[in-house]
Amino acid sequence: MSTVDVAVRSGMRRGWIEFRNSLRAPEDLMYYVLLNGILAVVLYLNRDNMIEDADISVAHFIVPNALAMMVVFGAAYGLATVVVTEREDGTLLRAKSVPRGMRGYVVGQSARVTYETIFGSAIILAAATALVDGLWHRGVPGLLGVVALIVLGLLACAPIGFVLGSIFKNPRSVGGWGMVVIGALVYASGIFSTGGLPRWVEVVGQLFPLHWLAAGMRAALLPDWAATLEPGGEWRVWQAVAVLTVWAVIGMVLAPRLLQRMARRESGSAVAARRDKALTRV
Repeated sequence: MSTVDVAVRSGMRRGWIEFRNSLRAPEDLMYYVLLNGILAVVLYLNRDNMIEDADISVAHFIVPNALAMMVVFGAAYGLATVVVTEREDGTLLRAKSVPRGMRGYVVGQSARVTYETIFGSAIILAAATALVDGLWHRGVPGLLGVVALIVLGLLACAPIGFVLGSIFKNPRSVGGWGMVVIGALVYASGIFSTGGLPRWVEVVGQLFPLHWLAAGMRAALLPDWAATLEPGGEWRVWQAVAVLTVWAVIGMVLAPRLLQRMARRESGSAVAARRDKALTRV
């Protein structure tokens, strides 16, 4: 077995172990409980609230948009936070010191994000199925469409997480500026907007994956006639697939180079200096 195969297999195993351990950590379990509990309450309260001039509830629109938000937030922001944290505590340096260690690290973190996203999506869909009538009117094709979009969304957004993780210098920067950027993208995407956005904001939002992933999710879960509520009055599935694919390709080209550059700069003295600087803040 080649060293590449060993790195990939060890990375997949590491990702599974980290995900399994997170399910045993009280703080991670509380995150799942609070996030999905809040969503369940929102769905319940909006199950009978109808969209104006449309025979469909607000809850039907919340489900696909929430799924898209979870994929993008977990794959981009969550992954960036982990990469920056593990660079600061020396995990990346240890990965760099073993053969194919960086490859195994990337595979492991990608696998962990995938497991977490699948788990979180399953919880959201289970709650939505129980609370929102007629969610699966498309049957198996609708479910397959949601799964395909989750996979494509991960491919598009996970490289963004690695890129951001290689750019930000510490977890505090990600927690501060990262949340500002995510909040701005959520606003620009229009997924939770009840009114029209300025045209220039819509244009900016359509440059990023969240807008298109949410559009694809709506096409997979909502009835055909609901396309009249979309910009342009039609589903834009192929445009969504094209934009997400472009992001995935760009990320797969850019992310490895930035990570390699970051890894080359890692050293014991650099880790120690960051640790000392962090301790002075405490």
